[in-house]
Amino acid sequence: MASADDSSSRSDADLVTITSGRMIREIIGGISSGNSSCMTGDCGMDSLKILTGDEAIQAFKALSDETRRRIFHALKARRMSTSEIVEFLSQQDPNKEIKPQTVRYHLKELARSGLIRQDGYEPAGNGDTHIMKKVWRATAENIFIATENLDNLPSRRAADIATAYNIVSVMKQMGFAIPSEPEIRELAKKYVEWDELWRKGRGHAEQMLRMVPVIDPEVYVALRRLLSIISLHDTDYEHYWQISREVTDALRDAYRRGAGKNPEVY
Repeated sequence: MASADDSSSRSDADLVTITSGRMIREIIGGISSGNSSCMTGDCGMDSLKILTGDEAIQAFKALSDETRRRIFHALKARRMSTSEIVEFLSQQDPNKEIKPQTVRYHLKELARSGLIRQDGYEPAGNGDTHIMKKVWRATAENIFIATENLDNLPSRRAADIATAYNIVSVMKQMGFAIPSEPEIRELAKKYVEWDELWRKGRGHAEQMLRMVPVIDPEVYVALRRLLSIISLHDTDYEHYWQISREVTDALRDAYRRGAGKNPEVY
């Protein structure tokens, strides 16, 4: 098993595997027959864990944070206390202050998603004290999320008029030459319509993605947006690109008349 120090060099794909129910059943057979001692708990953590429903969604959210990914990698390698995790993260990034309360928050999020669990207590310090500290470890060596459970993966919330106005407000702070109020209202309406159109194809996109046996979460989210657009009916598809051009042309014009004149923007 890799040491905790190896965790930063491993890819995100090592964290969890996103796969179909059929492939999970095949994997269960291979692992249960080839590693029965771990399945009985002799190695301190399960060989296999399958996350479904809300737990699967929570796991995806938890692993969207780089620090939590590092912690999870480390706890797949060995049991560690909170103080040991603080020390480990500090060694990973010496220029960054790692606070114990921040690590405790990350541990709580990982535990809530089923990725790690408390694995008993150990004496604090050199063992010459009655004070005990919690010890953590990953719940399993191999964690799988079935693609059937990915429909509720987090994505940017649907746009509304307030969101559109907030975007315009930030652009104005950046130096964009924002048009008059009536033009802003019209642009905000088009922005919301633009956002609503691609969401019309989202259900079909998710259905198509269920056919993929193994997929990385980030690829899933990116493909879901792309497939949502290209699977629209012809009228909606043409309207989507028409509004897209109108919105981006208006924003590009505001940029070139304002911030685009300033070379410091680059």
